[in-house]
Amino acid sequence: MGEKEWLQDFETGLDRLRIHFVVEQGQVVKIVVVQYEAYIDGQWRAIVRFDEAHGFFHKDIMSPSGQQAKIAKPTADKNLALTDAINDIKQFWRAYRQAYEGKKHGHE
Repeated sequence: MGEKEWLQDFETGLDRLRIHFVVEQGQVVKIVVVQYEAYIDGQWRAIVRFDEAHGFFHKDIMSPSGQQAKIAKPTADKNLALTDAINDIKQFWRAYRQAYEGKKHGHE
């Protein structure tokens, strides 16, 4: 078994993607985390996270208050789930940040 983990910075320098998963014989066997993080108010904050905590693969959308919206993402193929999670964040990170910052300023 091998763990793979890295951070990928986006062009802003204030946004990044955290990826951590476990592979065995070339197949993803555990998705530890795929997370979009934004540098806001002097610290890195988790904005959107995909993981397998709580016994199932899901997406958490954070709010500045600490609340999380949990969305189940049923999948039989962890390789595909990992790819889909990475692509989701790469495609929508700007919208996720805008929504988070809007909630921070009371525009829910």
